[in-house]
Amino acid sequence: MDTQQIMRTSLKLAGFKSIPSDSEVHVKGRRIRKVLVAIDVGVAELLLARNLECDAVIAHHPAGGRARLDGYKVFLRHIDQLKAAGVPEEIARQAVQPKLRVLELQHHLDNYDQTPSAAKRLRLPLVSIHSPCDEIGRKMIQNALKGLDENSTVKDVVSRIARFPEFREAISKIEIRLGSPGGRAGKIAISHAAYTNGGYEIAKTYFQNGIGTLSYIHIAEPDLTRLANEASGNLMVLGHIASDWLGINALLRELEKKGVEPISTTDLN
Repeated sequence: MDTQQIMRTSLKLAGFKSIPSDSEVHVKGRRIRKVLVAIDVGVAELLLARNLECDAVIAHHPAGGRARLDGYKVFLRHIDQLKAAGVPEEIARQAVQPKLRVLELQHHLDNYDQTPSAAKRLRLPLVSIHSPCDEIGRKMIQNALKGLDENSTVKDVVSRIARFPEFREAISKIEIRLGSPGGRAGKIAISHAAYTNGGYEIAKTYFQNGIGTLSYIHIAEPDLTRLANEASGNLMVLGHIASDWLGINALLRELEKKGVEPISTTDLN
């Protein structure tokens, strides 16, 4: 395979028509048979890949370039997810604005050049695949929850998700940060694959518009405290690393069918 084919495979599995702004082929390559795969890739991982005689490296989080600078624009996918949950478009757009501005300011100062430049010096193909893998994982979770209804408990929802080996084997466990295991789940929303969690504003918007149980991959303490001090629903936090590997591993299984040997930097595969 080549780097473009690897990217296209991820897009097909995710149902994306184009490469999102948080994903990128940084250094092109062909005849790829063995790849190092890591959630975070820096110069150390590139050297590890070279030491393991890999032909390329796949990063999950943007390793640099435009994906590092402009990847925050994928946060706008929260609008479509909110609308799908029944939130009016104008309210959804208002909900994303506060954190979108923060993300733009944060990433403007990022060192976007170091890792891709090192990969070029090493002549090592490098690809970042972020939201496609997260969307693959989100779809897997949604499929796992089919058959549950609004009278199911939060524990029922967690139990379905916890069946995936990535969550079973993770050191971090799925946490119910708001609500209780025996509480009624109501309508469920899986708020993943939009660059990062929606924080306080987006969670509040879901709860105010009929969602009973919301799933985040992670959440900051100030956002959780604000939500806890208001009338809200159930919030599940699945865990960052396990959630990331859920979609990554699905992509790697597909790449293996195409003759690529993945070498992972984790035991969660």
